[in-house]
Amino acid sequence: MGKARHHTHAAPMRESWTKWCRVIGWIGLSVVCAVSFARAHAAPAKPPVFRAKPSVFRECPECPDMAIIPSGSATLGSTPAERADSGAIALFGDREGPTYRVHFARPYAIGRTEVTRGQYRAFVDATGRPDPASCGVHEPDHDTWGPQPGYTWRRPGFAQDDSHPAVCISYDDAAAYAAWLAQKTGKPYRLPSDAEWEYAARGGTTTAWYWGAAPEAGCAAANLLSAGTVATLGWPKSLAGRLVCADRRSFTVPVASYPPNPFGLYDMAGNAFEWAADCNNPDNAHAPTNGSARMTGDCTRHYLKGGAFHTPFWLTRSAVRGAPIPADLHMFAVGFRVARSLN
Repeated sequence: MGKARHHTHAAPMRESWTKWCRVIGWIGLSVVCAVSFARAHAAPAKPPVFRAKPSVFRECPECPDMAIIPSGSATLGSTPAERADSGAIALFGDREGPTYRVHFARPYAIGRTEVTRGQYRAFVDATGRPDPASCGVHEPDHDTWGPQPGYTWRRPGFAQDDSHPAVCISYDDAAAYAAWLAQKTGKPYRLPSDAEWEYAARGGTTTAWYWGAAPEAGCAAANLLSAGTVATLGWPKSLAGRLVCADRRSFTVPVASYPPNPFGLYDMAGNAFEWAADCNNPDNAHAPTNGSARMTGDCTRHYLKGGAFHTPFWLTRSAVRGAPIPADLHMFAVGFRVARSLN
């Protein structure tokens, strides 16, 4: 990533971020576009305790482990009170309302982890899918973000191995991977709907995060924004007041490095953003109540779920619908997990 540098003037950096956000419409990942910052967090919290191991299956050696999600009902989306308490800005949070009731009549399966680099590599090797020409990364010398040639899932701008989540993955890449799994196994693999993803992330909970209502507890439960990432990115001192975890880790970590949620799923907050199948719509009004993907609206853009290693804590809540980004855009903190219908 280059040598970390500190800038003493925030205005030029904010202008650069604003220009970039306007150009690509990528507000969901633009951490520094947000104007509110919280105090640094130093005291670690005890990790939450979750219930028994779920039913898990894998259908080929290079396939992801899939966890069976039980049928049931839940209220999805977020209330104005949750958004206000978490510090979510309206530009993001308004997409999470109104809350609505969803009912899953049948169980379904979802990846127990994000698709790893090793799993994605097997897909590329089998299909010959080309690497992207560029990926959006952080440029530390000028503290700017944008597509840079030469960056791909193989080289996202920070160290990874095949146990880390694959990143620099576009929606089109993720959908092609799911289609390859479906062809390989003869089973209906696909990307999860927004509702399937949120229902699975909540794991039966009703709080903003599956570990509870307080963001600080997430430092022991997920790979969230850390002091190590802030230092490595070289963010300006004027922006160092954001709520961060005290440890020195930076960027992605191997999948399943933190405790699972109540449904036995890993990294449903932080680590890497994940694609949902739904098309872009301004809010939850008219969202399907059966849990299926909403395939009307602007289908050139799709939502991101779960937040990442570099996002403000409020972007890691279960209800978050990150600003939709183009289906062919690659960013260094965006990966995915797959879903599968059950017979």
